[in-house]
Amino acid sequence: MKRRDALKNIGLSLGYAAVAPSALSILQGCTTEAEKWVPQLLSIDEGIIVKNLVDLILPKTETSPGALEVNVPEFIDLLAFKSYNEEDKNKFIKGIKAIVLELTVDKDPEFQISKLTTEEYDAILAKYLKSKPEDRKDFNKEQKLTFGALAGLRGQSVWAYKTTEQIGENVLAYRPVPGSQNGCIDVNETTDGKAWSLQA
Repeated sequence: MKRRDALKNIGLSLGYAAVAPSALSILQGCTTEAEKWVPQLLSIDEGIIVKNLVDLILPKTETSPGALEVNVPEFIDLLAFKSYNEEDKNKFIKGIKAIVLELTVDKDPEFQISKLTTEEYDAILAKYLKSKPEDRKDFNKEQKLTFGALAGLRGQSVWAYKTTEQIGENVLAYRPVPGSQNGCIDVNETTDGKAWSLQA
């Protein structure tokens, strides 16, 4: 194995060690326009919900593009579709369905998912992802499932976002691997406080 490949694999193992080797190429291949995206594993409504949640988790800022601009929702769906085994796919879908249920539990049966507001998405993220460990002890089975799904979605979103070429080379501190090794240096001085990119 080449040193470059070894270093890339070590970096990936920090987060998603079990992801298929083709994950990065899948991510770079997600170039569909948001309006034309047809999910591969999720339903259309589930895709809408994932897009809106991911947009709140990683919104566009003055200095960096948002998750939607680098196709993070498309990647999450495609990765699950192409690389998860049946058990993991079912677990993933079960979690997404728990989120859907939480968002629509008080709605009319004819309610359209596209009518959900930013405030409703923000409320579910705050309820679960800002909850304290002691509060989560009182969650029922469905709430625990929803919390796990939202926490997983947040983790996948951040990982996918930081792994894109656009973010890796233009937003994060980027230096092609292998680079020089400098032992005792100030990170802020070296990268202006930016995290290192996983791009190689």
